[in-house]
Amino acid sequence: MVEIIRAFLNGLNIIVILWLLSVKPRHGYEIIKEIERLTGVNSNPSAIYSFLHSLEEEGLILGRWIMEKKARRCYFLTAKGERLLNRLKSLFNKQLRVFTESLMYPSRSKRPLTGSS
Repeated sequence: MVEIIRAFLNGLNIIVILWLLSVKPRHGYEIIKEIERLTGVNSNPSAIYSFLHSLEEEGLILGRWIMEKKARRCYFLTAKGERLLNRLKSLFNKQLRVFTESLMYPSRSKRPLTGSS
């Protein structure tokens, strides 16, 4: 059961990462900590960094080395990433709203359960 929940939350990583970067550029460790804070699940750093690399290869984010106290790779949302984020937000706002509301508030469901009279 825990693995199913973890897989579901990992599936949300793309929208969470794009949203985090739409708020402000962030370095990898900060992204990992924010994902953990938002989902309540410890992330595998190597998996997150691999995922960030994939997003960068797709042109959804841009990574740049920034010299602060020490060198860090900072990630920025690209225009392509912003377009994808807007499409995902639209999906969540429209099509998935009914589904998520029925999960969160089953008594509000307007459809009768199968087999009930």
